[in-house]
Amino acid sequence: MEVRNNVEDVCFLELTSENEFLSRLVNFQPLTSTQIKVKSYPLEQIKNARVQEALVVRDLLNVLVGMEGVYIRYNNSYEPRLGPGDEIRGPDFKIAKNMDPSLKSFAKWMVKFGKIYVVLSCFSERYNEPVYGSILHRLCYEIRQFLAHDYMRFIVDVAEGEFRSNPSFSIRELGQMLTKSCGYKAQLLYDIVQDVIREMSRRALMNREEADFHNFIQDLKKEKHYAPSAYGIDSSGIAPFLTDSRINIHARGGVILQMVQDRLKGNWGNQRNVDFLQKLLSSISSQYCVMLETWLTNGSLSDPHDEFMVADSMRSTSHQEITTLNSLNSERLWDTQHVIRRDGIMEQFKEKDIAFKVLMTGKLLNLFRQCCDFRDLTGVTPANSYGPLRDLPQGTQLTLYVDAHYKRANELVGGLFCDGYNLANRLGEFHQNFFFYNNPSFFRSFFNRSLIELTKLRSDVVQEKLQRSFLDYQLSQEHRTSNIVLPLLNLKLDHRSFYRIVEQFSSETANGGNEPDLLQAQNFGNLRDMLLRDLELQDLDSGTSAHDKKFGHTIHHLQFEIIVPFPLNTIITKTCMVQYQMVQRYLGILHYYNKILQDTWFELNKNRIWRHAGFSKDVKHWIRRCRTVHFRMTQFMKFVLEYTCQDVIHSSWAPLKSRMDKNAASNFDLNACQLALQDFLTQIMAHSLLTNASLVRLLIQITDIVHRFCKFVTSLRKTLCMMDVRLFSYYQGQFSDDHQYDEAAALRKLHELQKYLGLIWDSFSQHRSAFAEGVSYYCNNGSVRSGASPVIFMAEKLKFLEK
Repeated sequence: MEVRNNVEDVCFLELTSENEFLSRLVNFQPLTSTQIKVKSYPLEQIKNARVQEALVVRDLLNVLVGMEGVYIRYNNSYEPRLGPGDEIRGPDFKIAKNMDPSLKSFAKWMVKFGKIYVVLSCFSERYNEPVYGSILHRLCYEIRQFLAHDYMRFIVDVAEGEFRSNPSFSIRELGQMLTKSCGYKAQLLYDIVQDVIREMSRRALMNREEADFHNFIQDLKKEKHYAPSAYGIDSSGIAPFLTDSRINIHARGGVILQMVQDRLKGNWGNQRNVDFLQKLLSSISSQYCVMLETWLTNGSLSDPHDEFMVADSMRSTSHQEITTLNSLNSERLWDTQHVIRRDGIMEQFKEKDIAFKVLMTGKLLNLFRQCCDFRDLTGVTPANSYGPLRDLPQGTQLTLYVDAHYKRANELVGGLFCDGYNLANRLGEFHQNFFFYNNPSFFRSFFNRSLIELTKLRSDVVQEKLQRSFLDYQLSQEHRTSNIVLPLLNLKLDHRSFYRIVEQFSSETANGGNEPDLLQAQNFGNLRDMLLRDLELQDLDSGTSAHDKKFGHTIHHLQFEIIVPFPLNTIITKTCMVQYQMVQRYLGILHYYNKILQDTWFELNKNRIWRHAGFSKDVKHWIRRCRTVHFRMTQFMKFVLEYTCQDVIHSSWAPLKSRMDKNAASNFDLNACQLALQDFLTQIMAHSLLTNASLVRLLIQITDIVHRFCKFVTSLRKTLCMMDVRLFSYYQGQFSDDHQYDEAAALRKLHELQKYLGLIWDSFSQHRSAFAEGVSYYCNNGSVRSGASPVIFMAEKLKFLEK
């Protein structure tokens, strides 16, 4: 036998004086089929069957530890030296042709354990690096422990001892002892190792960028079919939260644990295998349990190798926190910093809303720690009633465990929001400042005083004047120390008009930009160009679009902005703020046109020129028509404003306010609050018709007709004076000296006024009828949710106003 110099890792085994197996492991024979072999004695010349069996058993004792024997040798293709990227395959053995068939049958079954031993040894050496993560590192440790304390002890202490001391020791007994002691464990570990090797090979060959994109598309599809429930999850049990769709280059963490769980399920009918796999799973999942417990109890991640189901997307490649929390990025960090890692999420966390609650629990605790400057929450009440997590919970046990921590996190954050920040009052302030609810000081101190600037065309000069006026209003309210929203507001004139914003976010443009079926309603075929050329504004400048020239008044661009401070922006998100601003701009327009109609009423009914008793019958009839048109316009605009404020906003606000008042810290649920506020604003948008650009366009055109009518009425004092000789004589000093009263000219002017008023009335009536028809169509064709009584009431009321 050739002895060659070789460097080996030697482990100490407690051996008896009679056992010399360790010496054979250190000073072993050649390992490849290409090297010199020991010439074997031909089996066919051995007549004693017992001697032949003893020789085969001796060979098998070598084969079971990965070495070849005399009659059982490596296949010629086997190469034991593996490179860094070589696949771990293990040796295939070839058995002597002339071996007894019964012995050969046993040998074929037992040589597979030699291959298993080599594969397990090579696997534990290769994947013992930190880059593969703590879970796989612990699996390699368990494999080494099994080989050293179970497998090798059986070979050395039991099998080798029996072979030396028992002359009748047979191959059948060796197989039975192997099967009973550790053979099944080796087979189970080998199956798990093969699963890991295949997964590693698959990841090495796959296009991970393409897989990442595919996962991203799948997330979008799930979000598209999202149907909200109490916890914001869809009917399939997958919560609509952000996920990290990237694929790791190595199988780590939950991927390894899921493989073991799959093997456990596959062996569920074999209690012996189940016991071993459960013990193995408990051992290798210990670090994962620590990460899960730390996340659920303290909101912190201890995951240096990216193995946990929650990922921190703001960490650099060196895994150090590089992003500092501030008022500008706090909402982005809340939404995107901690996300579910799709690669490796275990099956039990995909059921119902478990993954969502796990994610939210840690995020809530993280929020609480940042706001209250805590490092450790384990001692913060309410205390955790569960002890240290030793095994990964399953089924109902997992649900109860996660629910308990989710409730605790919500109680902590509930105390922060309800008691510390007084969430109900803060929402009331947003309601007051953006919906102008119970806010007379705003109209008295700012809005009414700024009507002239709001009527002008948008410009930087107008914006500066409005900002100064609004700042004066803010300073006048400084005595209200409880108000934190008003001081944070900033007035701005948006470059886009209100209709352009609605058009961008409406459900029509969101569905591909095509005109909806709404325009096919009965009266919409008659809408050609209802604002006649006589009513068109003059071009503002050659570089402005026709729409922007038409609705360039400042009121159509007025907007209040605010950077919601952390942590309130976790509930009042940017999406909510966009909806707040759209409703605020809409209400501002309605209040503005109701105000100018109110001022025009004083002009028509209080000014002495309009009330002059000496007018002719035709002039009086024309003035009466003006008042009638004004009354119809006022009636329509006041109805739209009251409907929006009372039937939509106030009726929707009452349940939300009641819920926030009752939602004390003990029953607080941040996600439920987010959904409640979002649902509140979405209902307001839908019931106010702001999700339909066609209806908003009609309403804006109606306001333009109203604006022109009011401007027309307030500019007629001089014209009315020219239509009566006594008024002309009384106000003659206002005209040039050579100007004389001309009755024929007065009649011509009266005819022009009658014609112009007729055009205005016809245009207003057609728009109002089309708007009423559109609301009815919008309501009857499923554009709003069933039971949307405010829209139904509006449609009925509009039909009544047309009579």
